[in-house]
Amino acid sequence: METVGTATAVVTLLGGGVLVLSYVLDQVPALSDKAATAIKALRRLRDVWRNGAPK
Repeated sequence: METVGTATAVVTLLGGGVLVLSYVLDQVPALSDKAATAIKALRRLRDVWRNGAPK
């Protein structure tokens, strides 16, 4: 019976891991869009620091 408990625990952990991984991978496109927006903003800020305020 100890084997059944161990097997149940392993299956539960694997199932939970798959759910968490699928959730994280679903978030990647949204995070990528936000990261791209942040990078563009940082580049604009860097350009302002280097070249002065735009005219």
